[in-house]
Amino acid sequence: GPDSVDGWLNRLAAAELGASDQPFLDARDRSVDLGGARVQLSPLEFGVLNTLAAHPAAPVSRADLLREVWGTGYDGGSNTVDVVIRSLRKKLGAVADRVETVRGVGYRLR
Repeated sequence: GPDSVDGWLNRLAAAELGASDQPFLDARDRSVDLGGARVQLSPLEFGVLNTLAAHPAAPVSRADLLREVWGTGYDGGSNTVDVVIRSLRKKLGAVADRVETVRGVGYRLR
């Protein structure tokens, strides 16, 4: 995890490569490390962020997010994904702009 020696070494190497502002996802406790500040995420927020991270720089449609995060049988409202994205951005704070809206398509992680 980010608090271990390996996490410290990863942050050190990332800083040398100029990538230290990249969020680090920890699946064990559904958290994200934002440069030393650990933020707990809900299962849905973590699922959305993890799905976006699995498709770097590629837009992911709302339908794909619903299928991958909520499951194929989800019958929720049309703005369900938007509500989770809004909550996720609020928790990400200074790096919230990395979750980018792609108008007419969905979202992507920059």
